Amino acid sequence: MGFDSDVLAKSFSADASAQNVNNNNSRLKGAVLSPDGTNDGSVVFKDNATTVMTVNTQGGGADFTVGVPQEGVRFATNLNVTVTNCSCTIFYTG
Repeated sequence: MGFDSDVLAKSFSADASAQNVNNNNSRLKGAVLSPDGTNDGSVVFKDNATTVMTVNTQGGGADFTVGVPQEGVRFATNLNVTVTNCSCTIFYTG
């Protein structure tokens, strides 16, 4: 079985607003989220200015993985994230 592209990773700390992950056609392959100790939070994934997906976290909750089906979620223009009250590592191709 082959692979479609190298999988890359970027990490973001709490309260990273509108951070660019990749400026090209990308595919989100997964993420690991670490909630902060007390506040609910979220990671918002955008393609340019369009919200594609939002993942919420529970304050004081355990770290968790966001699994993405086989080919990943496509971001045609660019892949951006906004992180609130948590930290995360994003896995992507592109």
